[in-house]
Amino acid sequence: MRRTPKGMRDFLPEDMLLRERIFRIIRETYREFGFRPVETPAMEHLKVLEAKGGEEITGQIFRLDDKELGLKFEHTISLARLVSQNSFPKPFKAYQIGKVWRREEPQKGRYREFYQADADIIGTKDMRAEAELLHMAERTLERLGFPNVIFALNNRKVLNDIMKQKGLQEKTSKIMRVLDKLDKIGEEEVRKELKELNAEEILNLLKTSDNEEALKVAEKFSEQGEKELRELLELYPKAIIDLTLARGLAYYTGPIFEIKSKESSISLGGGGRYDEMISLFGAGDYATGISLGIDRIALLLGTDKKTPTKVFIANLEGFYKEAVELADYLRASKINAETDLNKRTLRKQLDYANSLEIPYLIVIGKKEAESKEYKLKTMATGEEKTLKKKELLELLGS
Repeated sequence: MRRTPKGMRDFLPEDMLLRERIFRIIRETYREFGFRPVETPAMEHLKVLEAKGGEEITGQIFRLDDKELGLKFEHTISLARLVSQNSFPKPFKAYQIGKVWRREEPQKGRYREFYQADADIIGTKDMRAEAELLHMAERTLERLGFPNVIFALNNRKVLNDIMKQKGLQEKTSKIMRVLDKLDKIGEEEVRKELKELNAEEILNLLKTSDNEEALKVAEKFSEQGEKELRELLELYPKAIIDLTLARGLAYYTGPIFEIKSKESSISLGGGGRYDEMISLFGAGDYATGISLGIDRIALLLGTDKKTPTKVFIANLEGFYKEAVELADYLRASKINAETDLNKRTLRKQLDYANSLEIPYLIVIGKKEAESKEYKLKTMATGEEKTLKKKELLELLGS
């Protein structure tokens, strides 16, 4: 029996209804903040993909047979290429929602093919850009059903300057990758891996109890990193500084952030500043972005309703034409309506409507065809109301 490729999935209608609702809410919220849509190809030149992803990500790229192309592992690098090839009024605020691919071992909430919803601001040096991204992400997640989220904040300048002063700069990328696994493998395992790098003291240094203590540590090692953390906290005071936050991608240059639900340890999204990336493809510019993980959000939300159909119009034998006419009347007002296509008995039509949990039912027979009045049944309660066409529109359209 053939199955989907490892780490990739099919989505059933109830899964897709949920995901489409997630897409809609994200798009609507991003646009409220003035972000405009872009789209980049599924494939990029390997030189582009390998430019700033880091050693670990380079090993996760799906490489195509011609050895020059690969599937993109995220949207950010593709956006940097796009920006370098075009001219936009600054700040350029763009969003992209689409599939990305990583050749890593699948696990709960992590797949080889998944969706990311990115929003990026190009051309703004000020921390106002990061604050807007965090505020927008908070509003988006509230609308999706996550009112209690944690925004963990750090700054790569702080981490990099600590590594330099501790004489660990040559091991920085390896240490960052180990720290990035803290939530996945736990503190004990992270300490073991840091010990192998002769960097065990780093975790003790980075673990702080509150924002003020974290700022004192940051100030000791990185004047600029501490300054940016303070500026961002003033603009977005809900953030919690976590100096152990590293994020595995190598291209971050300043503030970085991670978003989690208080009810779950699963990351809902993250991002950060990547000022140096666009210069890889041409003239440089300031850049920062955030990404929400569609698959993880969907995993926590569960499933949605089974069908978008609002009313099923069943018919007695000989009255299918009248059922179609009423369905078309309702559809013209954007009320989702369905009729029987299989010439089934009334009982089997009702079984079908129940199986899809369609909320309303109308049955058309001789009486209804002649009177143009219809008995609308609420399936959940069994309540029935006899209504004319316009009254159906008022009730079903509300």
